[in-house]
Amino acid sequence: MKTESTQVFETLKGLKNSGFVALISLMAEDLSPNTEGEDEFLLAYTLYNPVTKAFQEIETIVNSEIQSITTLYKSANYDEREIYDLFGIKFKNHPNLKRIFLNENFCGHPLRNDYKTDGKTGSEREE
Repeated sequence: MKTESTQVFETLKGLKNSGFVALISLMAEDLSPNTEGEDEFLLAYTLYNPVTKAFQEIETIVNSEIQSITTLYKSANYDEREIYDLFGIKFKNHPNLKRIFLNENFCGHPLRNDYKTDGKTGSEREE
């Protein structure tokens, strides 16, 4: 199911209330640049309902920022931090949005399409 990025939180909240109580995964894909030359990312949330054994996937397109879902699904904490670290997408109201894999001094986000692989390490780069 596709939804607008501004509606993701409410959509997921409704699904959680209807039994989709487990966030199985949260994944990102860089679609940049879009037709206007702006950053664009696909976020895919996969939920599970243990009673009906059903899965539900929610997809949305986001530019650079989206509402955190950590208040709905605690497991989103690390997924959102990983996506922030590797793609640079900011999650509003995240309780601890900082790098999880890379050093705090690392420049850039290595899974973005515009990340240069010129042989320098991330700490040697200039942003």
